[in-house]
Amino acid sequence: MDGEALRAVMRIFPQGVVVVTAAHPQGGLRGVTVSSFMSVSLEPPLVVVCIMRKAQAHGAIETSGAFAVNILAEDQGPLSEHFAIPNLSSEEQFAKIAYQERPGRAPLLEGCLGYLDCRVVDKMEQADHTLFVGEVQAGEALKKGADRRPLIFFSRRYWGVGEEKHERD
Repeated sequence: MDGEALRAVMRIFPQGVVVVTAAHPQGGLRGVTVSSFMSVSLEPPLVVVCIMRKAQAHGAIETSGAFAVNILAEDQGPLSEHFAIPNLSSEEQFAKIAYQERPGRAPLLEGCLGYLDCRVVDKMEQADHTLFVGEVQAGEALKKGADRRPLIFFSRRYWGVGEEKHERD
């Protein structure tokens, strides 16, 4: 299977959208839009993010050994698009973005549904990406309105969550 065929199949799989942020120890904040994110374990609490090695956030995560996962709400498509633009400087990425700066730690983007603050405990190089395993140090589901829902990426477009189709037992 070639890359385009795989991409066509993956487009029919809806994915949540997050922005992974990191603070480079030598200065500068980095962020990148990611749809390859998942929970791995509850004990200990582990997650995985998959970051393209040429992304500037990759170096910040690798050097700092930490990252934050900012879970986007359905009205944050423009924020996702902003952090998907390659080759922006740190200043360009964060100049007009509301965020909580935390010295020595990854920034948290304001208005997100929630965040996870992670310490890198393992990594695995795969083709042109690195899978970073992060142990969750802190996190919070931010409840600023019960009607807020996650941003979904499906078929090359952003979506919100529709009506419930099936209730779990």
